[in-house]
Amino acid sequence: MEDILAFIPGLKFPDVSITGPICPLGCKYCKGYYLRNMEPTLTPKKLYDTAKFLAKRGAKGLLISGGFNLDGRLPIEPFLSAIKDIKRDFNLVISVHSGLVDKSLAIKLREAGVDIVDYELIIDDYVIKEIMNLKSKGSADFIKSFEILEAYGPPYIAPHVPIGLNYGKVVKEYEAVDVISQFKPYILIFLVFIPTKGTDMENVRPPSVTEIINVIHYGNLKVRSEIALGCMRPWFMKFILDPLVYKLKLVSRIVNPPKLMIRKYGIKVIEACCSIPRELFDIFIE
Repeated sequence: MEDILAFIPGLKFPDVSITGPICPLGCKYCKGYYLRNMEPTLTPKKLYDTAKFLAKRGAKGLLISGGFNLDGRLPIEPFLSAIKDIKRDFNLVISVHSGLVDKSLAIKLREAGVDIVDYELIIDDYVIKEIMNLKSKGSADFIKSFEILEAYGPPYIAPHVPIGLNYGKVVKEYEAVDVISQFKPYILIFLVFIPTKGTDMENVRPPSVTEIINVIHYGNLKVRSEIALGCMRPWFMKFILDPLVYKLKLVSRIVNPPKLMIRKYGIKVIEACCSIPRELFDIFIE
């Protein structure tokens, strides 16, 4: 296991939403809540102008996200030309939270200069259909999109496994790890369900720390790559979960760990998303 690093996105790696706070999909655990804190870039020109401003302010990377449509896709096609211009003019590391893709879109993302796709692999059909409201989709669609991204997409595909989206239960997370292990990714990122105020699941209890640790441990056994504890997890859990995964050396990257923990263990901080490949670290380390 490499030295454990803390990743703190912010000025050097801000995020934007190409749909603003709107998400047609309206998953029961989010309802677009997390889009509200992202800079809205509703047109390609706004995206370009925002990237220009952020680059001048010191940004080295940019996460492009937004609400998914009823097919589970980020409506990014109209923005691809702007992304290409952003890469040419500002040389930002571009990460996209794509949702489902087809071969055509995967190729277009690569051709536009996207560096990283952050991809949530969910293979629990109940979560997909009843919680994410993707009635016409299933686990096969999520696996197929991952296969397509690996074969035709940008150079770095960062699979994410959310733990506990099925009303706080661990159901298909181990199987998701099994699928990912077949592709030998450069990183595997674990997320944890957050009970979010104003959503249908605000009163749902998240998985226990023990359940989370067990899934992450399984990821270590199956996927011989770097393992990260990503940005999505309940804040109140960080003070128990984060030191535990650190002491057990289950991950090499932790996003936004408690500041006290960073000081106590002298953890090195990188101001970027945790999906940044090591080849690009120097861009974010001055």
